[in-house]
Amino acid sequence: MRGGLSIVIPTHGRHDLVAALLVSISEDARNVEFAVEIIIVDDSTPEEATKIRRVAIEHNAKILYGIIQVGEKRNYGVKESAHEIVLFLDSDVKIRQGTLKAHYNRLSHAPKDVAGCLGKIEFVGQETYAWKVIEVMQLTLPFSYPDIAEQVPWGPTANLSIRRSLFLKVGGFDTSLPKYGGEDVDIGLRLNDQGFRIITAKDAIAEHAIETWSTWRQNIPRLWSFGLADYHLLVRHPNRVFLDFPTGPMLWIAQFLILTVLVVANYITLLKALCAFGASITAYPFVYALLKQKGGSGSRIQVHLLGPLIFWTMDLAKAVEAVRRRRPDLIFKRVKFLDDLIAQDWNEIAASAWGLTGSAIIFLAVIVML
Repeated sequence: MRGGLSIVIPTHGRHDLVAALLVSISEDARNVEFAVEIIIVDDSTPEEATKIRRVAIEHNAKILYGIIQVGEKRNYGVKESAHEIVLFLDSDVKIRQGTLKAHYNRLSHAPKDVAGCLGKIEFVGQETYAWKVIEVMQLTLPFSYPDIAEQVPWGPTANLSIRRSLFLKVGGFDTSLPKYGGEDVDIGLRLNDQGFRIITAKDAIAEHAIETWSTWRQNIPRLWSFGLADYHLLVRHPNRVFLDFPTGPMLWIAQFLILTVLVVANYITLLKALCAFGASITAYPFVYALLKQKGGSGSRIQVHLLGPLIFWTMDLAKAVEAVRRRRPDLIFKRVKFLDDLIAQDWNEIAASAWGLTGSAIIFLAVIVML
């Protein structure tokens, strides 16, 4: 297999974003001494496909058709690739100068047990309230893994290179996973389980368009899908599962059951029960947001108020899938995505813990004092 770099880009529509990505690749490829191959795997509508085909021809990119599932698209692209080093890029990113060289150099000179290299992803574009809420949560942490770690167990495939032979050795992306996402986590953990490593490169930078994360209408379905994927990752990787910290919804379910018993037994009135329950639900986000703001995030308190909604949406989706699959025990468990997860997640853990504490204290105070 010849020396060089193959780039695999799965897409569905987004011809304008694909065009911007191809321009950035072509500009960066002018400054490298190795061969660069571009493969687009597309299942767009005929109108969009025609537009993508035109821009692909301009940049000497190969197009493959007929695949819908994103993991299968990437597998198809790797199978048809000509080079040992394969770079996965999402269709809504653009790469900065030096990215291709950074990926190629890191992998071509790495030890044999290194399977891949994760580049950094920086979000650019017009910031909206919905995006700001997402940005201050740990949900975006994997995009900046290269800033905090030289080696990671997995990485987002928006900017990830991999050795083709090792990718094929572990079977590529698991296309039996439901279409919820999580295939990037799964293949990273499978590579780790077989003794391979993923290193990082700070100078391999992809700019991600905020516009695909800018509204709640976009983000809520995405978060729900992430939660569904969490269930399947828990099933597939039990060696990385731990008992989760209590969440707000868990506390409120317990409080609701307690209040039901107290009202039925005539220990408290229905009005007091409603006041206690409402105060508890209201207290959590305010305590959480105050702690997150004081934790040095630099964001205003109203940005943090809806932060818990991010993980509660994912947790609810995971719970629904766990009940549907008759594994309710997994509702209370979580996957350890990063080896030093607690250290990196400490501000979030502390804010959530104090949110729960404040919620519980307010709940008891209303019952006792009202």
